[in-house]
Amino acid sequence: MIRKILTISALSLATLACSETTRVEDDLSEAQTDLVNPTGREARQGADPAEKPVRIGEGGPRFDACQAVGRVQGLRGGTLPVRIAPFDAAKQKAEIGEGQQLWICTRSHDQQWFGIVYDDGVAESIDDTEANGSAPAASNGSVDCGVSSPVRAKRNYDGPCKSGWVESTYVKLVAG
Repeated sequence: MIRKILTISALSLATLACSETTRVEDDLSEAQTDLVNPTGREARQGADPAEKPVRIGEGGPRFDACQAVGRVQGLRGGTLPVRIAPFDAAKQKAEIGEGQQLWICTRSHDQQWFGIVYDDGVAESIDDTEANGSAPAASNGSVDCGVSSPVRAKRNYDGPCKSGWVESTYVKLVAG
């Protein structure tokens, strides 16, 4: 008998909880009034739709925004293309040369691509750095590009330095 009363009470509560509904039509009319941006989403300005931004802070708030430092090597006289996304057919956005210091912030799932941040004012080679024992200074004074200290949450890198994707084959890990 008590079980039957509890079951009826539970069904009554469930019915009351489901009685309030929100109809899609209520919100639809308001959304359709903004013809320029009906979804209310903000688009990245000037971004290529195929671009995959480099993410920083993937290690969490207790670790540096980019957890490794690397140098470009093994190019055999050429330059390393910096791409907008982690694949060969992605559009090239820049080139970097042998010895370029960079911060490795993320990786592709297959580990073939690094999402990097770099200051293109750094022009010191690996041999020069090893000889004087210090890290190269950037031309604008921001050696870390804002990624060598923690950030509160994961996010897309938005400057002040450049970012993109490079093949991991041509990057030697220096720290991290």
